[in-house]
Amino acid sequence: MIIYDPKNWLRILFDFPRSPVFRTLILDVIAAGIWAALVVWIETDVFRVAVPLGPSFLSILGIILGLLLVFRTNTSYDRWWEGRRLWGQLVNISRGLAHQLDALLPAGHAARAEYAEMLEQYPVMLTEHLRAPRGAPGPHGPNVVVQRLTKRLHGQVASGELPREAVVSLTPLMLAFDDVTGGCERIRNTPIPFSYSSYVKQFVLLYALIMPFGLVREFGYGTVIACMFTFFATMGLELLATEIEEPFGTDRNDLPLEAISERIAIDTRQLLLPGTIEAGPVPVG
Repeated sequence: MIIYDPKNWLRILFDFPRSPVFRTLILDVIAAGIWAALVVWIETDVFRVAVPLGPSFLSILGIILGLLLVFRTNTSYDRWWEGRRLWGQLVNISRGLAHQLDALLPAGHAARAEYAEMLEQYPVMLTEHLRAPRGAPGPHGPNVVVQRLTKRLHGQVASGELPREAVVSLTPLMLAFDDVTGGCERIRNTPIPFSYSSYVKQFVLLYALIMPFGLVREFGYGTVIACMFTFFATMGLELLATEIEEPFGTDRNDLPLEAISERIAIDTRQLLLPGTIEAGPVPVG
């Protein structure tokens, strides 16, 4: 995930090297300009006959395209934000469980280190699970960690190391791990429907191909600039939506899962093993 200062808008405006949309679309925008120039040259200098497509027709198509892009970007951002909310929930669950165990276990108890290790391991395993290819065989890493954690807790309750009342306070926290895992899997395993995604891309391309014919009589060779800017705006929104709709990957705008995992490890170890770790500046809470 790109870390930046949202108040430094000049830096954001001119930070082209870190703009994936600009770097991805630069050649496509140039191609759109070449196409527009070719249409203008043919209609004004070769045949001198304009195709009867006026700005009104383009406006109608533009309204339809705008509605599609708004829905597309909103849907993708909802997926991204839902993923961030689930990982924020995971931070709170891990801290809450660490708080409960810290209150229940005496200082220096050997189980403290075991619980700290398992709480540190869970987000790492969840990250690997969410980034693995869909349908890949192998053990379910997050389930394995939660299974070990649950068996250890119930074993200590059965042996008397933890009071029986601890089950009441700890069970909701244990079940919450499954809620986080299931929510993340729902996002990962349910992509935007292919037909909808491909239709938007086809519509944007069709609009870019038609636009020069509707603007040539009014703008002449200025149509080239208009088409380049319009193509950059419309296809840029589609690319943005495509990039953030899968929030658990390794793209530059995906969620910082490693930083969140590090934050969980630091916080839980500070609670369960005080004095054994120094907290560093982790930019995630």
